[in-house]
Amino acid sequence: MRETGKKDWIYGIAGCICFGIGDWLLGYVDPALIEGDIFYFIRAGHGAGYNAAKVTVTLVLAMVGMLFYFPAMLRIADLASDKKSAGRLKYTFGLCPVGWLVIHFIVAVNVLVYSWMAEHAGNELANGISNLLGNAILPCLMIAYIFAGIPLLLLMIYILRGKTGLKKWEAVFTPLVWMAVINVVANILPATAFSYGLYTFCMNCGMLVWFLYLLVKHPR
Repeated sequence: MRETGKKDWIYGIAGCICFGIGDWLLGYVDPALIEGDIFYFIRAGHGAGYNAAKVTVTLVLAMVGMLFYFPAMLRIADLASDKKSAGRLKYTFGLCPVGWLVIHFIVAVNVLVYSWMAEHAGNELANGISNLLGNAILPCLMIAYIFAGIPLLLLMIYILRGKTGLKKWEAVFTPLVWMAVINVVANILPATAFSYGLYTFCMNCGMLVWFLYLLVKHPR
């Protein structure tokens, strides 16, 4: 395992905060389900009256967050104990923030389009447009989730197989574990703006737990 610097984990935390603010801006809404086929993320709170400026802030923060996420994710590869594992982690984590940004962009744009259509053309047309838009970009969304998910899974596997400088039990602090935990908690809680905001935040919150752990336990 090569030496890392705590500034890299601080960059990761900053990226989590930037993306996380956007998560809450998108997710802290009335979580009531909407009848009919519609983009999976859309809820009643994204209808007419949703502040479109929130989407602008979300996207700007995502681009800023990408600048922090990218070097921090690349540095995760240095946790590997052999050159081959490090190379795979570096390559996949190089693609990870790209997938992250694409997912964020797709969700934000769908919210913006749905909200605008609901306000200017009514809910029925907004539902139809959201469904069409969601289906059109579904392949891109799935690829983005693959880009984001593979390195996180690979990281957990490498830790459990002893291919990093971390102990095997430290795999419990990897992002996928905490994403799953937060997702379960968000779905157990009563359906409120807070629980849906927490659900929206689960991916970046999982990353936040991971970078905070590295900052405290493996600052270098």
